[in-house]
Amino acid sequence: MQKEIRTPVITEAETTRLYEQIYDLSQKTYKSTQFRFLAKRSALLIIIFMSALGFFALIFYFAFMKDYMKSLNSQLLKYSKSVESLNTEIEKLSTLEQEYVNQLKFYEDTFSSLKIEDNRLVDFDLTKSVRKNIAEIDNSAGEYRNISRGNTDFKEIALTFDLGTGEDLPFVYAILKRYNVRATIFISNEMNSTEYGSLFNQRHIDYLVKLYELGSEFGNHTWSHYNLKRSLYETSKRRRLSLSFISDEVFDEMGLKLEFDRVRNKFYDDTGIVLSPFWRAPYGAIDERILKIASMAGYPNHVYWSANKTGPLDFYDYITKRNLRVKNRGTGKYTRVKNPYYFSSAQMLARLKEWERADSHGLNGAISISHLGTSRKNDKIIYILPEYLSYFQNKGYHFVPISELINDKMDY
Repeated sequence: MQKEIRTPVITEAETTRLYEQIYDLSQKTYKSTQFRFLAKRSALLIIIFMSALGFFALIFYFAFMKDYMKSLNSQLLKYSKSVESLNTEIEKLSTLEQEYVNQLKFYEDTFSSLKIEDNRLVDFDLTKSVRKNIAEIDNSAGEYRNISRGNTDFKEIALTFDLGTGEDLPFVYAILKRYNVRATIFISNEMNSTEYGSLFNQRHIDYLVKLYELGSEFGNHTWSHYNLKRSLYETSKRRRLSLSFISDEVFDEMGLKLEFDRVRNKFYDDTGIVLSPFWRAPYGAIDERILKIASMAGYPNHVYWSANKTGPLDFYDYITKRNLRVKNRGTGKYTRVKNPYYFSSAQMLARLKEWERADSHGLNGAISISHLGTSRKNDKIIYILPEYLSYFQNKGYHFVPISELINDKMDY
């Protein structure tokens, strides 16, 4: 039995409502399509406009702005260089201004240090420079040794010579060779010159090399042979310039280093011999400040000479005057008195023997000082050397260099 299909019945009201819905939908679809069309057209117009604008801007740039921009860049570069040049000039002026200020201060210090009497310049006061230099030394660090005696456990003596004029080198060499003695010699040019002096004498150099071959060693005695204490503390420029044994300028670490270096380099260039690390101040003129700046300049080991109640173990071979003129404070008159430091050669030999007897250690570790040439021409002390050496060698003493005298072993 077939099922009956029924066709639904649509009323007129439903039909009308359906048409209304279809119409509304059609209106929405039309508006949406119309909007998209307008949007695309507007975007196209904008693109065309912007392209045209860019095209015209490009044409305008190449036609008008390119040269202008180049000109503007050129001007900017020119202004930049001008500013740079101006900054450089300002820096130069600032530096120049500082130099002028420093010069002005220097001139003020200079004029304030002048000593003028009766409209004449009589001296220049170096007190400020001396004090400043001393303060710098006191604030610096420098360890040193001042060696005045070696090891007293052994019968060893150090025979030391300062070069001096060098005229006695041949005699001393002959005696040291005969008695098989090794000495320590402190080298100096004896004057502030780069053309003449003890180290410019070829005979001196030849004999110093011969002494080295005997086993002697060499220390530094400074180039110019200045009195270092006077060179450090002297505040009168006039006295500095008038006295040859004082440096013209205030002495400091660099000044002393130059003195050491000139000796070391000249001696090595002439002989090939390297100086030992020992030095001796001219005239024995030292204090803590001198020893400190010497240490900072590379020489921490200063070699002095021994002394006891008899006096220093100094040969006094440089003393030339037998008598001295001494002013009487009461009468104001001068009288002649015996120079206590003048000894005949016989008196000096007796004094050296007495020195040994008066010392609790004898001559053990003792350091003596004499010179290889002095201004003394009569009855020269150096001529007692053979008797001096033979006498003490017979008593069992051995003459050794400083480096062996201060060690902790017997070197013979």
